[in-house]
Amino acid sequence: MLLRTISLWLMPLLLGNVQSIRVKVSQEFPKGSEIENMALRPCGSVLANVYTTPTIFEVPVIPNAKPKLIYTFQNAKGVSSIAYSSTPDEYFVVTGNFSFQTFSPTPNSYAIHRLSFDKHTDKPTSRKLAQLDAIAQPNGITHVPNTPYVLIADCRAGFVFRFNPKTLELTKYFDHPLLKPVGDIVLFGVNGIKLSRGYLYFSNTNQQLVARIKASGKEASLVGNPEVVATGLPVDDFIVDNHNGDLYLTANGDSNTLSVVNKDTGLTPRILYGGLNSTDLLFPTAAIWAKRAEGQLLIVSNSGDGTQFITEEYTGGGRLNFVKVGRRLKQ
Repeated sequence: MLLRTISLWLMPLLLGNVQSIRVKVSQEFPKGSEIENMALRPCGSVLANVYTTPTIFEVPVIPNAKPKLIYTFQNAKGVSSIAYSSTPDEYFVVTGNFSFQTFSPTPNSYAIHRLSFDKHTDKPTSRKLAQLDAIAQPNGITHVPNTPYVLIADCRAGFVFRFNPKTLELTKYFDHPLLKPVGDIVLFGVNGIKLSRGYLYFSNTNQQLVARIKASGKEASLVGNPEVVATGLPVDDFIVDNHNGDLYLTANGDSNTLSVVNKDTGLTPRILYGGLNSTDLLFPTAAIWAKRAEGQLLIVSNSGDGTQFITEEYTGGGRLNFVKVGRRLKQ
């Protein structure tokens, strides 16, 4: 029933030529919720993890949907990452402790778990798989298709690791200068990572770029020089259109934008939504495609005024934005 409701709502958005951005939004998450990442369930609803609390919410992809708290992890202050596994309705989740006041993680606090939904009750359960003490600060994660492997970005040390949930082996998969953070305080190097179209794509927030390198994720390690495909924005996360290679980027900090990079824009992103003086998309953090709507409907998370996480004087919660884009979108 949920999938049918979602499909009926999407239908008018997916028909016809797209000439402008149209956005619907969910209700707000609880105050102080820094929504860090998302994954899509088989039914089409969104799992959104929160970094300021150790929680996961579920949100239907319909306007004004109310986020529902479905799971709380113990012995952690936040959830940094979520990604699909090779098993339907099963996910890899990374938890740990991060201070928004000092912009630093707590050493040896991060762990990876398996979150599964019971096919009869639809209730989630989790099982801790391993500590991730070798990783300074896990950020983006992605599952390697047709393997057990999970790739994990270390945004503080500037590496990509590979984890085998069967053997619990954690190895350094990729090392390159374009993965490294720059600066003294806010150390966010490699951030989002995706496998698409025969490449490993990654964002580097400090270096303000997105790059890619030929990869399958099955190699024991990755060697080579990446190709920069986007520059000029402090990109947090992104999603690739697997059909044509277009990149949709979320950038927070002083940008607060959703933008696109394609063959027409070159390396310079074109802003689609939000902006420096706009409050439409405060602190956007991640983007995924809606079910059966790749290239047409984006789900973009944003967390509200970013300064509230530093001051701990919370002014609002995050929300999900359902953004109609379309491959024929013109400026």
